[in-house]
Amino acid sequence: MSRNKDDIYIGGKPPSHAKPIRTPYIIVLVVIALAAGGFFAFRYVKMAKPPLTVVVEETSELKIYYPSPPAKLSVKGVPVKNTLTDREKADAIISGLRDGKTIPETLALIDFATDTEGTLILNFTPDIALMKLDPLREIQMVYAIVNSFLANFAKARNVQLLSAGQAFSTVNGTVYTYKPMEFNSQILED
Repeated sequence: MSRNKDDIYIGGKPPSHAKPIRTPYIIVLVVIALAAGGFFAFRYVKMAKPPLTVVVEETSELKIYYPSPPAKLSVKGVPVKNTLTDREKADAIISGLRDGKTIPETLALIDFATDTEGTLILNFTPDIALMKLDPLREIQMVYAIVNSFLANFAKARNVQLLSAGQAFSTVNGTVYTYKPMEFNSQILED
């Protein structure tokens, strides 16, 4: 048996019957051992990490009423955060009414308040009292506003519409708006 300088023996000296272990085989075994150790260390670290925390925001749905043929109102749910203030909820309702083409883009809610008797006071820009609408469109628009607000504010009993801080008798001669108005279930789609 010839001895090569690359031969390695356990214990330093070769016994008479020992076969030499070649250096390339040892390197391969060390690499495999390190790879296996790295793999198990990675799996341990990955499993030891705490799970990611997912924050779920609680949402609710606003009920927005919008005109539907022939002369009714349909309801659509719009998801919103539960953390909205009353004013933010009122603005979301107005935005939903605009998106559904129920009210014109120029009509804006200036002020929003609730009195002690449960009346929601909605103070709009002067546009609301100056609109020229056919009777059916006027009925649908007014009750879409009233029903949308009353459906989303549980403690409210009725809605008072104002134009630049003043009560007005009608939008265009069909619906009497001077006094607070109640929810109109007769105009709802079946």
